[in-house]
Amino acid sequence: MGHERRFNPEHVGKLEAPERKEQFPVGVILDAAGIEEGMNVADIGSGSGYFTLPLARRAAPGKVYAVDPSPALLEVVRGKLAQAELHSPGPPSNVELVLGEGEASGLPDSWCDVIFLSAVWHELESTEAALREFDRIALPEAKLVVVDWRPEAPSPPGPPTKHRVAHTDLETALERAGWTVVLSAVVTDWTYMVVAER
Repeated sequence: MGHERRFNPEHVGKLEAPERKEQFPVGVILDAAGIEEGMNVADIGSGSGYFTLPLARRAAPGKVYAVDPSPALLEVVRGKLAQAELHSPGPPSNVELVLGEGEASGLPDSWCDVIFLSAVWHELESTEAALREFDRIALPEAKLVVVDWRPEAPSPPGPPTKHRVAHTDLETALERAGWTVVLSAVVTDWTYMVVAER
């Protein structure tokens, strides 16, 4: 069920715009997140798959679950997978598409090494419910990686300022839920990232 903070799939072009690389530099973020070969990753709110394929390349042969509440956006990812030559020849084999959301991912218990959210935290209807879900799907040594829009950055681009979450508020929510913040950093003029461990 949609709500006012959730990304509208009709605006998928924004997720693929050239400036996205400046706002969400994939290599910098995945390096800082410590995504490595063999990790199993939950890409929560995968959208158009902007991070899904890079995550799959880094984590292979580990599995990446692309989780999104929009069937239309999952179809966009499916199309990218069909075109990609992740493991030449043929499409990537370590990505699975899942209709779900942060609060109800549909993923197995105690499964993933990394829970990854890009521009999703501010959209969650209940961060408490999402954190309970992350606790359920995470392995004992799992990491939670959150990349989101800085409240002090001008809007547009990104969501309205009133929907954005300060990194300090995010850190407090994670610590209360039993996660330990190990990295909190400004990524670009528009975005920040927080990495926490169980």
